[in-house]
Amino acid sequence: MKRTLSLTLWSIVLTAAPALSGCFALGGFDAEVVNACSSDEDCEGGGVCASVDGFQTCVSTQVDLPGLILEVRPTAEAASGANTPYLVPFGGEGFVDQSSAGLVVDHNIALSHVVVSPIELFVDYDYKGCPLSPEGKLQADFTFYRDAQHAGLPDHEAKAVIQPGSTDAYSVEIPPGIYDVHVAPRAPENCPAPPPPPMYYRGINLNQGGKIDLHLSAEPRVISGSISFPEGKDLNGWSIEVVEPKHGIPVSRTQVLTVDPPLALFTTYNLEYYWDFGLESSPILRLRPPPDDPNAPKFFWQVASLSPLNPDSKNIQADLTLIDLDAVGREVTSFVIDAHDQPVVATVAFSSLELSGNASNSAIYNVVVDTNDQGEFSALLPPGKYRVTTHPIFDFTKAVTTHDGFEVPADGECVCGKGFTVQDKSVVSGEVVLPNGAPLSMGSASVSPSRTPERPYLSRSLLADEPASQPMSTPLGFGGEFSLLADPGLADLLVVPSPGSLYPWIANPQAKVTVGQPLDFTTLILPYPVVLRGEVRDPLGQIVPNATLRAWMPVKASGTEQTVVIQIAEGATDFDGHYTLPLAPSLALSK
Repeated sequence: MKRTLSLTLWSIVLTAAPALSGCFALGGFDAEVVNACSSDEDCEGGGVCASVDGFQTCVSTQVDLPGLILEVRPTAEAASGANTPYLVPFGGEGFVDQSSAGLVVDHNIALSHVVVSPIELFVDYDYKGCPLSPEGKLQADFTFYRDAQHAGLPDHEAKAVIQPGSTDAYSVEIPPGIYDVHVAPRAPENCPAPPPPPMYYRGINLNQGGKIDLHLSAEPRVISGSISFPEGKDLNGWSIEVVEPKHGIPVSRTQVLTVDPPLALFTTYNLEYYWDFGLESSPILRLRPPPDDPNAPKFFWQVASLSPLNPDSKNIQADLTLIDLDAVGREVTSFVIDAHDQPVVATVAFSSLELSGNASNSAIYNVVVDTNDQGEFSALLPPGKYRVTTHPIFDFTKAVTTHDGFEVPADGECVCGKGFTVQDKSVVSGEVVLPNGAPLSMGSASVSPSRTPERPYLSRSLLADEPASQPMSTPLGFGGEFSLLADPGLADLLVVPSPGSLYPWIANPQAKVTVGQPLDFTTLILPYPVVLRGEVRDPLGQIVPNATLRAWMPVKASGTEQTVVIQIAEGATDFDGHYTLPLAPSLALSK
């Protein structure tokens, strides 16, 4: 459709011909950025003219969004499910369809809860001679963690509550899904012994609700031994515990170490824990300094690796030899500059890749310092090799920059004179046009770091993460052009038209930004949308006004077989619980 009307004349036409207007608030809009039509001839570029809530709009005739997930988040004041992120899969194949008449799909959303009840914990052995109830049940604290299946989807956590009139039966009301459950038993009444250690159950399908009976059929496992002191550190007040390998949630009680007499060179530990997931998923032994001693390393071991000849033993003796690990910090004095040798004010993060000493593969040390106005800083670092990440604070033209292999030697008193150079950010640019070739002159473009696959707790602890950059956004120019600066790495590009235009977002995932090289998306064609519309009702059957709706698509993370998500749309329900959500018919292909 040739759109040459001025905004004033367009407003008059809208008043005289409601069929062209849609439900748009056009104050400040140019006619070019409103998706409206009177016939198929107006929908140049592959769309057809169809009715959306009584208004004529150009829409696509096919859609290919496999795995589409809708998130519905009621307001904090909602009568049911307040501020809960409900995840609603679109269907078995996702949103895949075609229609020569255009795709305007009615899709009502009924939010639901499942009730898990009763939840009971049974002890099926003589618990240290302590009296139990006739049924052998224990009180406990139950916490449910949703496993959203794709990295980047919102988390949800819920705690079970005691059933009315009961002392040892619990219930929880949660959105359907797959959950991990952490159980922290309480000591039996009139029992002088401590309670059994916490337990962790994973991957429980709770889509249908129902009861959960948990049984402690045998006494817990035990890991114990001695711990020698790392050089320069007294372990008095340090804590040690066994944690599960996914999140690092404790599955033993935490033991705070004591050192007696004062001149001792080692201390002892003894931990009970439950673990029944086999050798392929060993729990982690974690040793950490007290909060008031930040200049100390942390230690992590796979329990199975501490007993390689019998890794599934019920009783593991593991002496932890740290005496050769040099934990005494060496003074590091350095500075941050840019490619033109000018000082850069920055935050500098050190993450150990390898510490010197015999426990180097099990230890990690992190420290974060700020430079002064001249880009200078000093820090104390134990000997070893580090990943150094500089985050410029004020100059947003400078990139988050990583240096691997920075070495702090064991000898000498100072590491001085070596500077860190930050790179300039790369330019990401392009232009956005409507299906008829006219520029999209109202909207924004943004880049943000692509979500990364979830890593096991031990990997996250011992291997430094890639640096995370800040999202950057810019308004589109009058010619639909955009240009912004981005840090190196994988980034998601989003183009968001003006709200109410009934044009969809463009989502381009996993684009590679390289240091010193511009990334030009050239011309991005804004497609005609497929339109989802309907109403949202809560688990009580009541309409849900003012709820936030987001659409997510799973994509394969670059270089892996794992999936992450990218957001492809956002909207809200109106006062009557209705929503209209325009979606791009497919994801853009990244460069």
